[in-house]
Amino acid sequence: MPTFYVDETGFTGEDLLATDQPMFVNATNDFSDEEARGIVEDIFKGVQLKELKYRQLSRRPNHQERVVQLIKLFAADPKRVGTWVAHKEFGLVTLIEWWLEPLAHRSGLNLYKDGANLATANMLFICLEGFWSNSFRRNLLTHFQRMFRSRTEERFDDCRKFIEKAKKKANERQADTLRYLWPSFELLGLDHVTHCPDKVLDLALPGLVFLGHKWRERHEGPWEVVHDQSSNMAKQKWLWDALSSPDIAQAQFPGPDGPSTFPMNISTTRFGNSESELQLQLCDVLAGATSEWLSAVAVGNDNDPYHTKLRDAGIESLVVGNIWPSKDITPEELGRRGWDGNRAIEFLTKELQTGEKQHLN
Repeated sequence: MPTFYVDETGFTGEDLLATDQPMFVNATNDFSDEEARGIVEDIFKGVQLKELKYRQLSRRPNHQERVVQLIKLFAADPKRVGTWVAHKEFGLVTLIEWWLEPLAHRSGLNLYKDGANLATANMLFICLEGFWSNSFRRNLLTHFQRMFRSRTEERFDDCRKFIEKAKKKANERQADTLRYLWPSFELLGLDHVTHCPDKVLDLALPGLVFLGHKWRERHEGPWEVVHDQSSNMAKQKWLWDALSSPDIAQAQFPGPDGPSTFPMNISTTRFGNSESELQLQLCDVLAGATSEWLSAVAVGNDNDPYHTKLRDAGIESLVVGNIWPSKDITPEELGRRGWDGNRAIEFLTKELQTGEKQHLN
C-alpha cells in the first residue's frame, strides 16, 4: 500500500506571533523503507546522531552541506516529496475569514468568490505596515489573537478599544484600512467570537488536508498516512479522522492549487516513532531547512552562503501549497477568477460538525 509520511516544524499552538518561530511547515515524502535507508546511508553516513534532526544538523557547516545535498536529491524528483508552508503572522491576518466574512455574508456578499478573502488579507497585511509600521500591525494582531484565544469580554473590549483609539488618530488612508475591522465589533459582537469553532488559529490541520489531496492527485491510492507521534496532530486525530474518513460524503472542489477530492482515499492513519522510521527523519530535515530558508526570505536576509545554497538546490520547488502574503489583489493576479471557495467551506464545516458529534459520543 502506498504510504506518505508527514512531520511538522514551527507549531506554536494558537500563538501565531512567536518571534523565534515565524514559519509553520509540514513536510512529506512517500519513500519506502529501503529508499529511505539508502538516502540516509548515502548522504548522512558518519553523522553521529541518534536520529536526524534539522536543529542539530544546522549547527555545523559540514552537516549543512549534507542538508543541501538532500535538498538537491529531493528537487531532482519533486513528486516524491513536498512541503506546505505558512507565514504565521499572515496566517493570523487571514483570520478575517472569521471576522469579516460573516458580516459580508449578512450583506449578501460572498467573500470567497474570486479570491476576495485572500485579496483582503493581502491588502490588510501590506497596509497595516505601510500606513503605520510593522510594530503597529503586530500590536493590532496581538489584540485579535488574544480575543480569539480567550474569547472573554475583557479581551473583546481590549481589542475594540485598541481599534477605536487607532481610528481617532488615523489619517484618511489609515481610516480606509481600519474600516474593514471595526464594524464587526458592533454588528457581530462578542457572541460571534465565543461561538466560533475551536482551533480557528491552528494551522496544522489545513496543511495536512492539503497534502492529503496533493498525494491523491499524484496517486489514486488507497493511502496509509504516518505522522510523527510527537507532533500536534496526535492530539487532534479525531479532526483528521473526520476529514480523511472513507465514509465522508463524495465531493470534488476545483481550485487554483488543484482539485480537492473527497473521500481522500486514505485507509489508515497511524503515528510513528521517528527514531525507527527514517522517512519521518527526512521529513524533519526538510521541514527545518524550509522553515529556516523562508524565515530568512521573509526578512530579506537570504543571501548568506548557506541560504543561497538551499535556494540554488531547489528548495522552493518543493513547496506545493502555502499561506503566504503577496501584493496580488485582483482575481487575475490571484489566479482565482471564477473560483468560489464557499462551497468547499460549507462542505468541510458540515463534515467537521458531524465528526465532532461522533467524537463526543
